[in-house]
Amino acid sequence: MKTVMHKAPRHWTAHMLAALAVLLMGGVAQAQEYVKVENVPREQLPAPQFVGAAYGFIMVAMLVYVFVVARRLAKTRGDIAELRGRLERLAGPAERR
Repeated sequence: MKTVMHKAPRHWTAHMLAALAVLLMGGVAQAQEYVKVENVPREQLPAPQFVGAAYGFIMVAMLVYVFVVARRLAKTRGDIAELRGRLERLAGPAERR
């Protein structure tokens, strides 16, 4: 015998969610009503100076990054050259190409 699951709990949940949404819509509508405030002093921020400072910071950070990577690359190349020299000395004249 096959057991049939009832779908009543799903429908009940959907109906409760719909009812809750309808109840909350009234609160949302009331929250959207506002009174415009006029003649309020606004703070003016010097946007061009901030944008320039941000671009300057990014450029300095990129230059520092490139400098650090270049130094590490030079050190790595030096290490590789040193290891090649060691390998050639250890291999001896017979295995040199």
